Amino acid sequence: MSIELDTSRLSTAFQSVAGETPSGAGVKKAAAALLGGTAVTVTNGAATDLEALVAKLKNENERAKFSVLLSSLSAIGQSLTDAQKRILEQGLALSEKLDELNETIGKYTGDEAQQKADSAILQAKIDALQKQIDQAIADGKAHNELVAEQKRVREELDAKKQVLAETQGQIAKTQNEISSVKGQISAIVKSIGENAVKAIANELATLSEPEKAERPAEAAKEAEKEAETNPFASIRDSLDRIERDIAATIEENRVENV
Repeated sequence: MSIELDTSRLSTAFQSVAGETPSGAGVKKAAAALLGGTAVTVTNGAATDLEALVAKLKNENERAKFSVLLSSLSAIGQSLTDAQKRILEQGLALSEKLDELNETIGKYTGDEAQQKADSAILQAKIDALQKQIDQAIADGKAHNELVAEQKRVREELDAKKQVLAETQGQIAKTQNEISSVKGQISAIVKSIGENAVKAIANELATLSEPEKAERPAEAAKEAEKEAETNPFASIRDSLDRIERDIAATIEENRVENV
């Protein structure tokens, strides 16, 4: 994860628009590389290089948009020290890990609910069989088959309870990991500066979704809340949108030039 945008890779990607790289997949691969995957790296590129890149776009509005985008990304990169960049990279990595842990615990929680439901069904079967056994005894009827069936269901329930216990153990373990990662993220936010992280998150959100600048106040508040509660996730989402936008624009221009 990097906070840099390598203009040399951008140049390679835009050159593919001219037809040197006819494969659409190749164009998308180049576009993915130019943002370093999840994050953005900003290197010192000459203004003429940036102008040459945006000049390859025929649409005037697209040229203007990407010119502003590259300038803004460069400004963000230049506003951070090398130490802050490294720490920010750690925050982005931890944010991604937190998403994975939340997805994992969601799966475990779903499994737990299903296992509890299955256990309740098996217990109901055991209770129903016990009533049949009691009635058979009262009536003086054979009940060996009922007892055998109840034993089988009890064994199935015991196995289900064992799996449930293991799942609950995994949930507890994952919850501890989540708490640890959240603590690390909180420490990183403090080390960089909460206001600085929020500012980056808000600026990238504006860059990635400029059409939402005039969105309803309620939606704006929701976005602001996300930037405050999970700023690194907000940063990652914005960078992903920027990457997809650039990839789509490159592909559109490639198709037009074929």
